[in-house]
Amino acid sequence: MRGRIAEVGAVLCVATIVTVAIAAPVLRAPSERMFGMEIVGRHYDPFLVMEQFAGPFTFSMYSQPVTDLVGGWFVRLSGPVAGYNWLVLLSFPLSAAAAYGLARHLTLSPAAAGVVAMAYAFSPFHLAQAAYHPHIAQTQWVPLYLLALFRCLDTASPSAMGFLAIATAGVTLSNFYGGLIAAVVTPVAIAAYGLTRPRTMDATTSLILTMGVLGLLCTAGLAYVWSTAPGVLVHSTPFTMASGDVFRYSAKWWSYFVPPVAHPLLGAFARRTWSAAAVHEGLLEQQVSLGWGIVALALIALIPSRVAASGDRQPSQTCAPLLGVIAVAALVCSLAPERTTWGVRFTRPSTVLHDFLPMFRAYARFGVVVQLMTALMAGIGIDRLRRSGTNLARIACTALVVLAASEYVVSPSALSRDVLPTAAHRWVAQQPGPLRVLDCTPLDRESESVQWLTDYRVALLTGAIRDCAEPNLSEKLAAHGFSHLLLRRGAADAQWFARREARDGLRLVADFDDGRVFAVAVPAPAIYTDAMTGFSPRERDAERTWRWMGSDASWTIVNATARPIVASLDVEVSAFHQPRRMDVLLDGRYVQTLIVEPSRRPYQIDGFAVTPGAHELAFHPRQAATVAADVIGNGDRRPLSFAFGLWTWSARGDDK
Repeated sequence: MRGRIAEVGAVLCVATIVTVAIAAPVLRAPSERMFGMEIVGRHYDPFLVMEQFAGPFTFSMYSQPVTDLVGGWFVRLSGPVAGYNWLVLLSFPLSAAAAYGLARHLTLSPAAAGVVAMAYAFSPFHLAQAAYHPHIAQTQWVPLYLLALFRCLDTASPSAMGFLAIATAGVTLSNFYGGLIAAVVTPVAIAAYGLTRPRTMDATTSLILTMGVLGLLCTAGLAYVWSTAPGVLVHSTPFTMASGDVFRYSAKWWSYFVPPVAHPLLGAFARRTWSAAAVHEGLLEQQVSLGWGIVALALIALIPSRVAASGDRQPSQTCAPLLGVIAVAALVCSLAPERTTWGVRFTRPSTVLHDFLPMFRAYARFGVVVQLMTALMAGIGIDRLRRSGTNLARIACTALVVLAASEYVVSPSALSRDVLPTAAHRWVAQQPGPLRVLDCTPLDRESESVQWLTDYRVALLTGAIRDCAEPNLSEKLAAHGFSHLLLRRGAADAQWFARREARDGLRLVADFDDGRVFAVAVPAPAIYTDAMTGFSPRERDAERTWRWMGSDASWTIVNATARPIVASLDVEVSAFHQPRRMDVLLDGRYVQTLIVEPSRRPYQIDGFAVTPGAHELAFHPRQAATVAADVIGNGDRRPLSFAFGLWTWSARGDDK
C-alpha cells in the first residue's frame, strides 16, 4: 500500500512539473493571464464562471458544488482570475494521479501506467476544455469513478462501497456532463468488466452490492435534483437545447484522428481541415484527438496474445477487450444523433439521450472516456511489447511512445492569453490614478466581462453613447465624464477614425497592434446632444456619416450648466427624394420650420432658450415619409424623410 502511495506521489510530482512548464507564462502573471488556447475566440464562458466563483455560493439548478466550492475558495484566496487558473491547473496532476491509480488497479506496470497517466492528463480534450470550461476540465473524476466501480465489483467491502459513493458524488457534482457520462458508461462498464472476471459466489455478491449502492446513489441524486431544480424533472421543455446545437457540439468520428489545433506544427493543418469541413463554432468540442501513436499501441493490446507475445497471458491483457468495449460505446455516444449514408438514415445513442435529457447538447464530451480507455489500452500495448523479449518489439514500443509524445506536445506561449481582449485594455488597467475609458465595442455577453476585469475603468457602448462615429464625440465623452476612448483594431469605427477630423478633440496616447487609446482633450460642453430617438442606425461612406429618420424623431439635449442659456444649432441635413418641410420643437413648443433640400448642406436653428437639465428637441416632417424602394428600387423598405449628418452647438449666456 505504501509503495502504491509513493508511486502516485511520484506521478503527481512529474505531472506538476509538466503543468508548471506548459503554464509558465500564466504562472508569471496569474491575475492577468489565463490558461489555454483561444480556440474559438474570446467566449464569455470562463469569465461568467469567474464572476460566479467570486460571488456567494448558493444551491440552485445550475450549481455544480464540488467544483464551485473549490473554485470559490481559490478565488477568495487569490482573486477571480488567479483562482480560476489554480482550479484549472490543479486538474492536470490530479487527472494524472487518478488515471495512474486506475491503470495500476488493472495491473499495468508502473512504467506503462505512467504513460497512461500523462497521456490522459495532458490529452487534447483536457487542454481544450481547460481553456474555456473549468468544470469539464475536472477530468480526474472519471478515472477515479471507474477505479471505485471496478474495486467494488472485485470486492464490495464497506471501504470499497464508501469509496464508490464518494467517487460517484464527485463525478456527478463536479460537473453535469460528468454525471451524464458516468450514468451512460456504467452499465457498459459493469457488463464488460463482469465478462473478464470468473463467475464465483463472491463476484455475484459484489455485483449485487455494487448495483445496490449505485441504486441508492441514483435515488439520492434524484432527490437532490428535486430539491434544487424540480422543474427539470416536471417540465424539461424550458431547458431543452436546440437540435442544431446537438449536431454542432457532437463529435465527428474522424475528429479522433485529426491533430489538435493547439499542436505547434500540425495545428495550422488541423484548422484548415476543420475550416474545409465548415466547423467553426463547434471547433472546441472536436478537440478529441487520440494521436496515432496511442492508437497504434492500443491496437497492439487487442491483438490475440498468442500472436503478440510469448509466454503466459498477463492479467492486464484480459482487460483490453473490456476497455475496448467501453471506448467504442463512449465513441458512439459522442457522435451526432443521426447520419444519412447512401439515403439510409442511421440513428445513434445521442438521439435517445437528448430525448430523455434534452438539457445536454455537447455529446462530444464522451470523448474523455474514449481518451481514457484508449490510453489504458496503449499502456497494455506498451507492457506487451516490453515483455515480448525481442529487440524489435522494444524499439517499436519506444518509437510509438515517442510518436505519441510528439503528437501531444504543446507550446507554452500558445496556452496563455491575456484576460483582457487587447494590449490597449491592459495599458488602461496598468495606468496609475483614476481613468474612465469608453471602449468602442457594443455591450454583449462576450464583452461585458471587460468592465469588471478592469475594475470598471472601461465601459462599453450602451445607454446614451452607442456609436463612436457620432459627430462631436469628444464633447459628449467629456460631458459623460470619460477621460479616454479605446478603439480596437478591426472595430466597425476603426476605418472612420483613420480620418483626422473624426478624432477632433481626441489625442492619441497609446498605440498597439490590436488597439489605440485616445485622451479626451476638450472640456465638457455647455450644451450637447445626449441621445437620438426615432433614427435608423448610423450609415457611412468614405466622407461622412449620417442617420435617417422617418416620421417624428427627437434628440435629448442637455444644458450642463447651472443657469439658462441661449443655444443655436448648425446641423447638416438632407431631404429624401424631394424638398421637405421640417418643424423643430423644444419640449413641445414650436421653435422653427426648415425647408430642407435633397442635397446635403448645413441649416441653422436660431437661438432658443434652454434651461438647465435635459430637454427634448423634436423634428416633425410636414410631409409623410417615403419608402426608399418605391422611389429608387434598392429594396430598402424603410420610410425616409431626412438624413442628419454633422452638427455644431453654440451657446451664449452660460457665463453670465
